[in-house]
Amino acid sequence: SLLSFFIIFTTYLKAQKVIVKAYMDNKISGKNSDTIYYDFNRALDWPDFQGQPDVNHFGGAVTASGFAFDSEMNYDGNTVLIDISVDTYFSKKSSWKKPDINSPYHLQHEQHHFDITRIGAEKLIEELRKAKFTEANYKTLLNSIFEKAYKENNQLQQQYDGETVHSLDTTRQAEWNDRISTAMKKLQAQVAVRP
Repeated sequence: SLLSFFIIFTTYLKAQKVIVKAYMDNKISGKNSDTIYYDFNRALDWPDFQGQPDVNHFGGAVTASGFAFDSEMNYDGNTVLIDISVDTYFSKKSSWKKPDINSPYHLQHEQHHFDITRIGAEKLIEELRKAKFTEANYKTLLNSIFEKAYKENNQLQQQYDGETVHSLDTTRQAEWNDRISTAMKKLQAQVAVRP
């Protein structure tokens, strides 16, 4: 009967176990690719900034970076397997510098924009691991968590530029350098011991 089918179906849904695997996909950048994937051992260099400078822009350089995810849901008997890989990237063609911007000081400012992006990607992974995914809410919840993490990261990027006045305030820049360097060392240590 319809009632017994409903009871069996409801029981089946409750019995389903959901296993979520959220992780950083350490992609390798192609030699001639526009994309540089974040690598703790590969700092940005001025030749990476290949875009056309915006002469009307206040800043001397712009770092175009972000994080993204790929996801897949599979089944193993009664278990739902959700696999979410995250990557952090920098676009050479969308990043630029003005001709007079060549110093290691300014390059470090831009590197820290990329570092902040990597920190944001890690926060995304943490939130995904804590989330209560089900087969029904998987896509909606995943997109909601991503949008929140991306918005928060953009706010942190703006705070960084605002407080350092795009690196012009050398005292505040030094404070942010320490803050970001400390955060990156902690993150690198976490990644090194992660299973």
